[in-house]
Amino acid sequence: MDPQPSTGVRQAVRTGALVLAGLLTATGCSGTAGPVAARSAGASPPPPDPAVLRLDKPTTVLGTWNESLDRRLTMVAQSTMSGLKPLLDGEPGSAVGTAYIPVKEEHSAELGLYRPGDRRVVLLSGVSGTVPDPERALDQIFARLTAITEVTPVPPGPVGGSARCGHGRSGGVWFDVCAWADRHTLGVVHLADFPQTAQPQEIFRQIRAQTEHAAP
Repeated sequence: MDPQPSTGVRQAVRTGALVLAGLLTATGCSGTAGPVAARSAGASPPPPDPAVLRLDKPTTVLGTWNESLDRRLTMVAQSTMSGLKPLLDGEPGSAVGTAYIPVKEEHSAELGLYRPGDRRVVLLSGVSGTVPDPERALDQIFARLTAITEVTPVPPGPVGGSARCGHGRSGGVWFDVCAWADRHTLGVVHLADFPQTAQPQEIFRQIRAQTEHAAP
């Protein structure tokens, strides 16, 4: 079996996710706000309660996709999650960073864990807490994802807030990235090696709805 395609998927996912992991080194990192953030200037609303919403890791996504056991993938999602934390005002109330795959993983001495037949991957990363400016947070996320192009606002789904999606290619692998932000949560969904005929916005909204819940 040719190991190169599986390696290519991991490289493509890391291109976006590891850049995101270095977003900010401190909550008060300086930088200019984009046009959307500038429009939000004015009277500040009362600070939200960070306990209103939380993120919980779904058991499965997209119906039958199970969580990956491959640390090479889950560590990328966790690194992305760590890169989101400085965008919160204070400590996160909950956090998610994991990967999902559509097939059962197998193991070989040559490849370690690998996915036979279907190399698609979903990376899910998010944090909950207090998000001072959701639009600015999205500006900062996508400003660092230099491999992602044609970033456009998309419907965020029933949970609300704001969302954007873009796409790119690395190592011969196509990937889509969608991110959301509301006053209580931030999240990023990477879709690696999906066909270009897929509907990343719909997939993103479905996964977000499975992840973001009212706090008990």
